[in-house]
Amino acid sequence: MPDPQPPRSWLPARFDTLAGRTLMLLVVMTLLLILGGGYILQDERKDRFEERNLAYLLDEVGTLVWLLQDADPEERSRILERFSRTGDRIGIADRPRLGRNRPWRHAVEHIIHHRLRSALGIEDRESLRVRVQIDAHRAPGPEVSANPTAAHEEGGEREEIRTDDVEAIVICVRLRDGAWLNYRTTRIDEPPPWAGKTLQLLGLLLIAVVGSSLLIARKASRSMADLAEAAHRFGRGEDPPRLSEQGPREVRETIRAFNLMQERLHKHLQDRSRLLAAVSHDLRTPITTLRLRAEYIEDAEMRERTLATLEEMEAILSATLSFARDEASDERARSTDLAALVQSLVDDHADLGGDVVYRGPDRLIACCRPVSLRRALSNLIDNAVKYGGGVRVDLREESDGRVIRIDDAGPGIPEEELERVLDPFYRLESSRSRETGGTGLGLSVARTIVHAHGGTLTLSNRPEGGLSVSIRLPE
Repeated sequence: MPDPQPPRSWLPARFDTLAGRTLMLLVVMTLLLILGGGYILQDERKDRFEERNLAYLLDEVGTLVWLLQDADPEERSRILERFSRTGDRIGIADRPRLGRNRPWRHAVEHIIHHRLRSALGIEDRESLRVRVQIDAHRAPGPEVSANPTAAHEEGGEREEIRTDDVEAIVICVRLRDGAWLNYRTTRIDEPPPWAGKTLQLLGLLLIAVVGSSLLIARKASRSMADLAEAAHRFGRGEDPPRLSEQGPREVRETIRAFNLMQERLHKHLQDRSRLLAAVSHDLRTPITTLRLRAEYIEDAEMRERTLATLEEMEAILSATLSFARDEASDERARSTDLAALVQSLVDDHADLGGDVVYRGPDRLIACCRPVSLRRALSNLIDNAVKYGGGVRVDLREESDGRVIRIDDAGPGIPEEELERVLDPFYRLESSRSRETGGTGLGLSVARTIVHAHGGTLTLSNRPEGGLSVSIRLPE
């Protein structure tokens, strides 16, 4: 079964790392925090600005009423002249400009009315009338009217409005002598825009957070990157040095566990190699003794059969020990001309009469264990020549590694047997071989060597007939 492909992420390759994800998370969260904080700050500034506008308006109207209460007509004219500014319409008349009070349409109307009554000591509710005129272009709709009289007569629920929605404010106050002060102003300041200094400070804060986050993310992920590289090298059969235990606690514990695992596996492999060497020596000695004794058998036919059986036993023993020793793990990887290695194997089999051809580049450098890889490819080409004939060996370089494909023109293998033939000692006599032979370890040894390189070996039947063996080696 081919090794499962790692799941692909929706993130771009440069961000699909621990450092990239951490940085992206910190930047996004910081940006959202800055935008949210800026919005809250701006909203708070608008609220404070509107409170200041309202306080200024109430202070001006209250002062004006107190000055007009006991003034004579001539003094009232001078006072009104001094208070009138551009955008104001202030006058004294016998009748108010506004009709009787009805339910407030806007909350600010109720606030102005309540505060002015408290400040001026007005007990009669109808002696103070307030109306806020809304800009029809900014707040269109039947529920908001720019006509104060219409709005006054329609009634309805209070609406929350802001300073930038107000076109004018009209206040009518009855003085002690029964005259009405009609005050209308359009001097309503717009709320402040975004403060440039605030935006600059927020931008500097974002830059500082991004820079510090990048440093922290890179430092935190460096240990994980070293661990991943060491795991890849160990999976290819190399013996990477012990990793330094640094970084966050979880990362240190992971590195410590990896170091312990590597040491235990290395010790286990050494013990197994010593055990297999002893077994090899102990078994070869009695086989050699039996071979010598078989030479004294007088019956020639019996002698030949006995010697043939001993040779078969020795061949099985050699193949079994070679497979169990996993010789690929004892060889160091080095840069090798993979094209030259494959071409030399093809030429050797062609010189021996095999129908083998090579197709691929003249030179392709790859990091591998040439002795063990040569053994694996030799097993595969031997099987293809022996059981298939018409062998073609293709070598190509792809974005994620090198691919060696060995195709033959034989009968192929039943689909249900494609995985089983890779098991040790499994032989498929009925469907592939034209003659009995072998120990059933050739494909298993080849797959073990390829896996030791961190690659994959897969079998498949060709649509036009024959078996195809595909070897994929990582970069």
